[in-house]
Amino acid sequence: MDKRFLLAISGLLLTACDGGQPDLVEARSSALIGLTVAPIFGAHMVLQRGTAVPVFGTATPGSTVEVQFQGQDVSVVADAGGQWLANLAPMPASAAPGAMTISSAAGSIALADVQVGEVWLCSGQSNMGKSLSYADGSAPYIADAPNHNIRLFRMTANNGPATTTWQISNSTTAAAFSAVGYWAGLDLSQDLGVPIGLVQATLDGSDIAEWEHSNGGTGDAYDAMVAPIQPFVVKGVLWYQGESNGGDAGYQTKLTAMIAEWRGAWGSTLPFGIVQLPASKWSTAKIAQLNVSQSVANTFLVVTSDLPGGNQLHPTVKYPVGIRSSIGARGAVYAEPIEYSGPLAAPTSFVSGNTVTVQFTHVGNGLATTGGAPSTFEVAAVTGQYVSATATLVGNTIQVRANRVSAPKRVRYGFSSGGNLINQVSVPTEGGAKTVTSLPASLFQVDLP
Repeated sequence: MDKRFLLAISGLLLTACDGGQPDLVEARSSALIGLTVAPIFGAHMVLQRGTAVPVFGTATPGSTVEVQFQGQDVSVVADAGGQWLANLAPMPASAAPGAMTISSAAGSIALADVQVGEVWLCSGQSNMGKSLSYADGSAPYIADAPNHNIRLFRMTANNGPATTTWQISNSTTAAAFSAVGYWAGLDLSQDLGVPIGLVQATLDGSDIAEWEHSNGGTGDAYDAMVAPIQPFVVKGVLWYQGESNGGDAGYQTKLTAMIAEWRGAWGSTLPFGIVQLPASKWSTAKIAQLNVSQSVANTFLVVTSDLPGGNQLHPTVKYPVGIRSSIGARGAVYAEPIEYSGPLAAPTSFVSGNTVTVQFTHVGNGLATTGGAPSTFEVAAVTGQYVSATATLVGNTIQVRANRVSAPKRVRYGFSSGGNLINQVSVPTEGGAKTVTSLPASLFQVDLP
């Protein structure tokens, strides 16, 4: 916590004379006489509903700090290091523009137009960072951005929270924000009907080592953009990273440890939505992302391998990624009764003779393909290389065989191409204006009994 509060102090002091927005002038001048609030707090922010909300900053050691919001009045005493943290009691969602006042003998800080709703952190490398204006089909959404109650807090390139402010969604702010994050937030906004706060923390080209301290990681990006906002409450994390670790055999261990580190710092089992990389050249990272989503609680997988441009480093098709991220959150986090995942191979898959029967979870309204027989499947004996196999859809299973392998012990899907296996679903999106009718299967690799 010491490092976070030092970052908060230095950020406020450095910006005190930068000609910044009027909303923060009083807060910045107060920092000079002994009272600050961490820079993630500001006018136009959204606070997380339904849970205790810590508000924190620095003040003169031993001084009393009072936080007032929505009829609550909470007083705490700054500790010997000058740190204070006041917990507001859980609040229901509210779009009413509330005022938060933070005061001590040193002065007061007034934060206007504060709402309560759902807050998500959107993090990773460049494909999470790519802006809405970069993405295909974004022009009407940019024009429509002022019509939705979404608030945006954007951090990039290791520029921390002291370098930015909360912004109301409009055609300028939305255009610059993460396309994946914005479209996920838009669908959540229309589905949940509450204010949505989106926090972006992205670093182009970043290795996962920059987001954690375990496994020899440096944690530079984490220290710059994530640690300084903790323990500001977010509902969950949308994580889109891995291109820089595409062939990293240790990526599963690293991603698992990163999630544990972030959760430990927040003191909660924070949900993580993991966007799986699209191209087969990143299969090592993709299978790691699948495995983490299946082995780590409170995670969900967002498959993208079926989307156009998947072999490009920066696909311009971002809308489905955002919408599928929202669908994952709606089903896995908010327990909406929808099918939120594409088909996933079940551990109950088995072999009989030379035929492998692959069973699935998340079959939705039934397995199907986007055209033709299921592809691309491969099988292997207990030793030896994978060979191409013929696959047949039988009910909600896939039967796989290859004449060259008489006793298959391994089967995999989607390693040589994206594959064509889907489930059939009916999920309304954008408040019912559109419907998602299928979700793609993840690649998988199964060792058979």
